[in-house]
Amino acid sequence: MVSDLSPRLRRVVDALPLRAGARVIEVGGAPGAAAREVAARVGPRGHVLVVDRSPAGVARTQHGCADLVAAGTLSTLCAPVEDFRLPAGEDLFDLAFACRVGALDGRHPHLYEPALACLRAALVPGGRLYVDTGTPLTAVQV
Repeated sequence: MVSDLSPRLRRVVDALPLRAGARVIEVGGAPGAAAREVAARVGPRGHVLVVDRSPAGVARTQHGCADLVAAGTLSTLCAPVEDFRLPAGEDLFDLAFACRVGALDGRHPHLYEPALACLRAALVPGGRLYVDTGTPLTAVQV
C-alpha cells in the first residue's frame, strides 16, 4: 500500500467498502494521494475516476498518478461535482467518496441536490456516496 497518506485520508480510505475490480469515483481528489491508494486496493481490473473542479488540481493528479493513467486504472475529469457527466460510453461506478467538498459536506447547501443528481447518474443502482464527516465517513444513498 502507498504510505504517503495523511492519517485522515488513511482513515477515509480504510473505511471505504473496496473490493478487487471496483470502479470508484473520488470527488475533489487532487492531487491524487487517496486515489492512488484506492487504485492499489481495487487492483488492475478496477478503476478510479478523480473528478475535480480545478484544472491545476487535475493536472497535478495526472502528473502524480501518470503510471496509473498510462495503465488505464485511473482517469480524471475536470468538472464541478454539481455539473459533471461521465463521458459517453463510460461504465457506471460502484461507489463515490468525497473529502472536504463543499457541495457535499454542507458548506454550500444549494449545490447538494445537483451534486447528488450528477453522482446518481454516474453510479450503478444502489451505489453509495461516502462523505468525510470526521467519523470518518457518512454513507449517502444516491
